[in-house]
Amino acid sequence: MEPSIELVALDLDGVIYRGDKSIPGAAWFVERLIEHNIKYIFVTNSTLHPRRFYAEKLNILGIPAEEDIVITAAYATYRYLLQKERLRHFSVFLLGEEGLRRELAPLNCDFLNERESRRADYVVVGLDRKISYEKLCKATRDLLDGAKFIGVNNDNLWPVEDGYMPGVGAFVAALKAASGRRPYIVGKPNPFMLRLAMEKADVERDKVLMVGDKLDSDVLMGNRAKVKTALVLTGVTSFEEAASASGLLKPNLIVEDLPTLWRAMERGLL
Repeated sequence: MEPSIELVALDLDGVIYRGDKSIPGAAWFVERLIEHNIKYIFVTNSTLHPRRFYAEKLNILGIPAEEDIVITAAYATYRYLLQKERLRHFSVFLLGEEGLRRELAPLNCDFLNERESRRADYVVVGLDRKISYEKLCKATRDLLDGAKFIGVNNDNLWPVEDGYMPGVGAFVAALKAASGRRPYIVGKPNPFMLRLAMEKADVERDKVLMVGDKLDSDVLMGNRAKVKTALVLTGVTSFEEAASASGLLKPNLIVEDLPTLWRAMERGLL
């Protein structure tokens, strides 16, 4: 096979694994990519853990991965702020947990707490399971005073083993309502993370395939970045939903699972 794809960008939850269990065929698919010298990178909206955590989890599941081929929304937020504030010291008020803080730690910035009266330059909103009214007050006041508003992602629901919990989008929505400010969302469906992947792999967009299980994040991001998109049915989207999608939500290909996707790639369908 002479592949037309040189880089495959893969979502994690619903594509590679569910919880702590690998989805059947995921490791086999990555083995085929390695055999054919096709680059791969993982792109996730997660904010809870640093990239090393996901690389270690993937290796445990039998999928070779180093930290530098994992792009989380938390890491993308670091890269975004690094681009914006490369030449000056700045301050951040962070709604988020240790994984997000660790990704942002190399920045030349101060992290303010909710008791400080000094206004932050940025309010950065991630998943915070210890959110408090005091934190919301600090964030709202800083936004009203002119702080820039960054949402790590805008996912309203966070899937867990026994259902769903409020996601980052719930906190972003609360602060948007309180402050009247519009946030800049770094994560999916913003194509920023996918551009980081293409930059790292040094691959042109017409040789890139984005693979995900969600129309309004994975597929939309891929289509906005003008790369090929494939939706797998191993996650949250049904065939009926995928088949009826239109515009920027419509994937180039709908497949049952990753092995089926590989066979489609072998046949030159992408």
